[in-house]
Amino acid sequence: MQWHRTLYIYLACLASAAAVQFFWGSALGWIALSVGAGVMMTLRRHQAHRVALWAKAPSESSPPTDVGPWEPVVKALHKHTREQETILNESIENTTAVMAAAQALPVGVIALDQDLSINWFNRAARDQLNLNENTDLGQSILHLIRHPEFLRYSKQPTWPESVVIKQPNGSSERLLMLQLVTYLRHQRLLITRDLTQIDRLETTRRDFVANVSHELRTPLTVLAGFLETIIEAPDDAIPEPLRKQYLQLMQTQATRMQTLVADLLTLSDLENSPQADQALVDVPHLLNTAIEQGIALSDGRHEIKFDIDPDLKLLGAASELASAFSNLITNAIRYTPDGGKIKIRWCRTPDGKARYSVKDTGIGISTEHLPRLSERFYRVDRSRSRDVGGTGLGLAITKHIAMRHDATLDIESRLGKGSTFSLSFDARRIAPAVN
Repeated sequence: MQWHRTLYIYLACLASAAAVQFFWGSALGWIALSVGAGVMMTLRRHQAHRVALWAKAPSESSPPTDVGPWEPVVKALHKHTREQETILNESIENTTAVMAAAQALPVGVIALDQDLSINWFNRAARDQLNLNENTDLGQSILHLIRHPEFLRYSKQPTWPESVVIKQPNGSSERLLMLQLVTYLRHQRLLITRDLTQIDRLETTRRDFVANVSHELRTPLTVLAGFLETIIEAPDDAIPEPLRKQYLQLMQTQATRMQTLVADLLTLSDLENSPQADQALVDVPHLLNTAIEQGIALSDGRHEIKFDIDPDLKLLGAASELASAFSNLITNAIRYTPDGGKIKIRWCRTPDGKARYSVKDTGIGISTEHLPRLSERFYRVDRSRSRDVGGTGLGLAITKHIAMRHDATLDIESRLGKGSTFSLSFDARRIAPAVN
C-alpha cells in the first residue's frame, strides 16, 4: 500500500540523517534531514498536482498512478465518477425517450413558464399553430394565439375545462381545442388538439343525413299523396286510365327510392373495403356492354363513337369497374342535349398508364363546381338532376371505385362547351399480355 511506501521513505530519510550526524557531525545531519524533507515535499506536491489535473476532467482519462497518499482518494473519486456517469447516461437516455415520445404525440404539447412564455413545443403543436423554433421560443403564447376566447380562458385561476377556437391557417381555418394544465410548481402545459377533420366529418355526416332525408322525402310525399287519394276516393270516382296513371307515377317514385337505397348500399360497401380484388378483368368486353346500354338509353338522340383497345385489360373487380364505366357514359347521355356527340375511349397513355375517358358536347360545368362534383348528393342543378333521374351518388361511387383500383378521377369541363370525365389507372393495375 502507498502509506507503507511513504513510511519507508520517511524512515530512510531519518536513518540517513542519523548516519550523517553520527559520522560527520550534527550540522551535516540537519542539512541531510532538511534535504530529505524537501525532496519529500517536492514529491508530494508533484503527486498532488497530477491528482489536481486529473480531477478537472475525471471522466475523460484514466486516474493517475503512484500518487502516494492521494491514491485511495483517487480510486474513490474515480469509482464515484463512473457511477455518476452511468446514472447521467441513463438519465439522458430516459429524457431522450420521453422527449421522443412527446414529439410523436398526435396532440400538440407546449411547455410554458408561469408567465406563459414558450419553453418548448412538439411537432404537432408546431404544425397546428405554425410555430417556429427560431423565433417563437421565449415568446408569450398570448402573442401567438390572440383569439379573445383564449385570452379570457388563460386569465382563469384554474383550467378544469378546455376551450375551442378557430385559428387562421393560411387561406383557411383550423378548429383547435386548447387546455392549460399546471405541473411542477409554476410550470404550465398547453395541450392542443386539431378538431378540423372531426368537424368536417361531423358536417359531412349532418349533410349526408339531411340529403338522404331530402331525397327520400319527395318520392315518399308523392307515394303518400297518391295512396291517400286512391284510398279516400269513393268507388269508381277515379277513372281507370287515371288510376293507372297514378299507379305508374307511384311505381316511378318507388323505383327512384330503390335506386337511391341501392346506391347508398354500394357506396357503403366501397367505403368499408378500401382495396379492390386483383382478378383479371376483360375491360373491352365490359365497355362493349356499357356502350350498348348507353346506345339504348340515348335511343338515337346522340352521336356515340368509341375507340377501344381490345388487348388492354386490368386487374380488379369486374362489377365495380362496370359500374364506374356505365356511370360516366350515363351521365354524358343525360347531360348532353339531343344531337350532341359523345366519344368513349380506352387506351394506353405515353407514361404507361391505362386511361378511360368519356367526352361529350353537353351543357358543361362551371369551374367553381368541379372540385365538389364527386361529393355525395352534390348537384350543380338539383331540378335538372331529378328530371334526368340522377341520385347524386354516381360520381361519388365512381371516385371510390377509382381509389380502390389505384386510379384517379379527372374532370375537365367548360360551361356550354362540354365535359371530359376520365379514369387513369396505374401501370401496376394493367394485366400482363397473354401470348
